[in-house]
This record gives sequence, structure tokens and C-alpha cells, in this order.
Amino acid sequence: MTEWFKNNGGHLAHLATFLTFIVLAYSVFCLAQGQLQWQNFNEMNVRYTNLLREMPIADCDSPDFNEGKTKIWVRQYFDLYSEELWLHKKKLIPEKMWKDRVRPGVVVNLKAYPILIDYYRYWKDQGAFSHPFDFGDVVEEDIKKSEMNYTQDNSQYHCVKRTKTQSK
Repeated sequence: MTEWFKNNGGHLAHLATFLTFIVLAYSVFCLAQGQLQWQNFNEMNVRYTNLLREMPIADCDSPDFNEGKTKIWVRQYFDLYSEELWLHKKKLIPEKMWKDRVRPGVVVNLKAYPILIDYYRYWKDQGAFSHPFDFGDVVEEDIKKSEMNYTQDNSQYHCVKRTKTQSK
């Protein structure tokens, strides 16, 4: 056995070095992937915060209600959500944040602002939101969840009723 180590010791050292390098490279890759996921999530949060800051939704019966501006804002909201879904599918945002923050947050917003549903359907009828391919299914599932009682009991925000042109 000792003779075998004398004859093969150099090969074993090379093999051990190579395996150590592989483990180290994999660890660095995993750390970088995790950091990229959080960076993407944080960027989406900044965009979402800025979008909320610009929210034009007000009382639908108010003379200040701007239907065109609201339609565009809703389009931007769902464009951001479709990007988040795409990032989720590519594993570029943390799974926990998708399941615990992003999707439940959308459900709460759909419950709080029913006008989001109306204008989502408006834009969908215009051919928007075709990517990722199952985005419409995800949103329709979220809409169903928003209509259940386990989310906020009552809408406590403005524009709680549907617009006259969009209600069905």
C-alpha cells in the first residue's frame, strides 16, 4: 500500500486539487447566483415603489379622475409583474420572495384596487401581456384569489367600484 502511494501520490494530489477547484468554483457560482437574484428583486422593488408613487388612481366619480393616465399606469404595473414572472421562471429572483411577497402583494392590490382588474382586461383584449406565455393564467388565478375572503375583507382605497366603460 505504501508503495502504491509513492507511485500515485502525485496523481492523487492533482486530483484533490482539481476537486477542490471544482467545489470552490461551484460555491462562487452559487453565491453569485444568489446575489444576482437579490439584486434583481431589489431593482423590481425600486421600480414598484416608484410606480406606486406615481399612482393616478382616485375616486372614479371625481372630476380629477384621468382614465387615460390610469390605463397607462395599469399597463406599467402589469408590465412590471410580467417581468417579475419572467425573472421568477428563469430563477433570477429568490423563490421565497416570489411566493411570499410578489404574488400575495399582487392579490392584495387587485382586491384593494378593482380598477386594476378592469384595465388589465382592457389591455389583455388589446393583445398585451403575451409574454411570458402563461402570464394571463397567473393573473387570472390572482384575480380569483383576490375575490376570496382570506385577503383584505374590504377595499379601503379609492376607486373601489368598476368604471362604467369597463364593468361587465
